[in-house]
Amino acid sequence: MGTLLNIYNKYLINVLDIFILAAIFYRVILIIKGTRAIQIMVGILFILSFTLLVKNVLHLRALSWLLEKFWLAAFIIFAIIFQIEIRNVLAQLGGRIWGLKAKVKDSYITEIIDAVKDISASMAGGLIAIENEIGLKNFTETGISLNANISKELLLSIFKNKSAPLHDGAVIIFNDKISAAGCLLPLSHDTDVKIFGTRHRAALGLSEATDAVIIVVSEETGQISVAYKGRLYENIPYGQLKEIINTNGEALNSK
Repeated sequence: MGTLLNIYNKYLINVLDIFILAAIFYRVILIIKGTRAIQIMVGILFILSFTLLVKNVLHLRALSWLLEKFWLAAFIIFAIIFQIEIRNVLAQLGGRIWGLKAKVKDSYITEIIDAVKDISASMAGGLIAIENEIGLKNFTETGISLNANISKELLLSIFKNKSAPLHDGAVIIFNDKISAAGCLLPLSHDTDVKIFGTRHRAALGLSEATDAVIIVVSEETGQISVAYKGRLYENIPYGQLKEIINTNGEALNSK
């Protein structure tokens, strides 16, 4: 027993430490991949390198003092900057522990895709959010609760008639149900998305706060886009939609 304890203390504990840290960093990188958080991290690494240069090489006292004060408050600053990413990490961890990952049946995926095709062809405009591990209850409560089976006809009745009261909001889908319609989603503040309309900004905004797969149909062009984990993927062909929904958006990571 003593020998095993010594082996653990000398070797295995270091291996375990490295493995856990690597797993955490890998998961964080997957979550922030393709988002502005990557650019922020590059900026942080630059400031860190600059701090070491100023303090240990150039020996600039005043600048070193200012940078040291900055790093004392860095924990609070980073918590504010990365609040969305931190929330996503914790929410996804909770979802994995409790097994909350949603899944839409193939027959209902076909209903969604057929509806999206029709909406696209008629350029009616549409916004459909498919819940994954992070719950969307806060957003379903902003719309009209339906709890109805997914059907092409129901989706078309919501989106195809532009004068319909629920047309401008989002439909939220959980498992095989349309949870709610006419839902309000948070708008993205990403300046690069200003060339798009409100639907695209809302889709990107929800994707920045959750891991939902959000399908957007442009009212101006009929083009289909998908927002996922802080990125907007444009001009998605019908053939890829099934794979994207089936994999809860993971198929987009290869794009």
